[in-house]
Amino acid sequence: MRLEPEDIEAIAERVVERLTQETRPGVGIGLATAADVAELYGVSVSWVYANKRRLGALLLGEGPKARLRFDLEDVAEALGTRAHAPQAPPRRRRGRPRNSGLPPGVELIQAGGRA
Repeated sequence: MRLEPEDIEAIAERVVERLTQETRPGVGIGLATAADVAELYGVSVSWVYANKRRLGALLLGEGPKARLRFDLEDVAEALGTRAHAPQAPPRRRRGRPRNSGLPPGVELIQAGGRA
């Protein structure tokens, strides 16, 4: 049996779709918190709250402290991005950057015979 290029493309798209669904926050009910949205898009939580209407926030409950949740598909559409949220940027470490003091290209020898 030989697969056609269209078949391979369809399989690849389905794999990406499944992996995205499994790794996105709130996948159990399809909703994400403001913190989840902030992390996925590399913005602050306060920015997400300030733009909650634009992002299609859903209010869970009533009153001034009702929780907000976001459908990631709606957020992606509101921001004009792909159907799936982008991967979160790597988090920056707090504090001073570490400096090994070694010249470029010089590596330390690992203890215990490990390479």
